[in-house]
Amino acid sequence: MKKIPYTIIYQDEAIVAVNKPAGIAVISGRGRKENLLDLLAADPALKGAGGGRPLIVHRIDADTSGVIVLARNAEAHKALSEQFRMRTVTKEYLALVRGTPLHESGSVDLPIGQDPNNKNRMVIRGVEPKKSRTKWVVAQRFAGITLLKVYPVTGRRHQIRVHLKAMGYPLAVDPLYGGEKLLLSEFKRHYKLGKFQEERPLMERLTLHANMLKFAHPTTQQEMSLSAEMPKDFRSTLAALEKWANRV
Repeated sequence: MKKIPYTIIYQDEAIVAVNKPAGIAVISGRGRKENLLDLLAADPALKGAGGGRPLIVHRIDADTSGVIVLARNAEAHKALSEQFRMRTVTKEYLALVRGTPLHESGSVDLPIGQDPNNKNRMVIRGVEPKKSRTKWVVAQRFAGITLLKVYPVTGRRHQIRVHLKAMGYPLAVDPLYGGEKLLLSEFKRHYKLGKFQEERPLMERLTLHANMLKFAHPTTQQEMSLSAEMPKDFRSTLAALEKWANRV
């Protein structure tokens, strides 16, 4: 039996929240057939507890891990969608970026639109730009790499990735907007490989994790704060950075 590639964080008759792994799209498209929505619709753990197929309220990138919440009926979908539209939902991401910010916190207020030369990319301004705002706080500093807590206020496509790049601190790994991979040899002094060995990257997917969502439950109005455990690759990368790239 195939292992279900996500963890259910919370579920009731109105909502289901899962910790999505990197590599699975929320919905099908752009060459990805396996998607979270279809997997949840077929999950026996959700059968009979809230109705039919879950309904999309928001998305995270396919190569981003972390928490996502879906509605289980039309009423919950409407209530949650309104919270996202009114920007009353708190979204916290963990981002490993290149560089060392001078300040401990800040925000980026730059409009984002589609890249006129590449429909898969977004850029500052670009085609039909929309107002966009992202707040950030330094969580941990390493030599040449920084762990940020990032709070997107608006919800534009690739917003965090584009805004961090515009700041001059792109994601440490982001094939579309930054580097291809993160290597231990960048930080560990006198790093050596054995004969015929090839270095394996610490991470070679987006160094971005949707860590927490805070919102009002669509039925009870109770404040919900749902967190997603960091995946193994993110945890092991942080451990390596703490060991080999910590500033004295």
